[in-house]
Amino acid sequence: MVDARSFRDALGRFATGVAFVTAAPGGEPAGLIVNSLASVSLEPPLVSFAPSRGSLTWSRMRRAGWVGVNVLGRKQEGFVMEATPAGADRFELAWEPGPHGTPLLADALASFECEVVAEHVAGDHWIVVGRVAHLTGLAPPREPLVFFDGTFSGLAARPWA
Repeated sequence: MVDARSFRDALGRFATGVAFVTAAPGGEPAGLIVNSLASVSLEPPLVSFAPSRGSLTWSRMRRAGWVGVNVLGRKQEGFVMEATPAGADRFELAWEPGPHGTPLLADALASFECEVVAEHVAGDHWIVVGRVAHLTGLAPPREPLVFFDGTFSGLAARPWA
């Protein structure tokens, strides 16, 4: 039997990126921080992320049918620390609505809008699959925000970039 704490610790040894997933249900911006963003397919372009099934924010966001995915850099670590707790103000950074109305950060490493095409129950989380419909804000490579062993760190961009 695998206990939850040991499993969490083991998964903590896998470094992940950090993204801010956004939507505008009823025209009001909503968002959540995820470290579960994954590329699913290039043709068609699909991504996935896994919000908690208990997330009140995701329960509101899913009604929009579209999400923005904002890949965060190391310089947004402070924002993530402040935006992660439930009820936090998650829209202090500059953003603009994308073509489908999702909030896209002005200073993300990359931002794109996705139509939600599937949502699957997976234990205590959802696996949400989005079809990428619009890319914007592809920034020059710089230090990404990385989550590893329960803490944030960076990863230096290629020196020749």
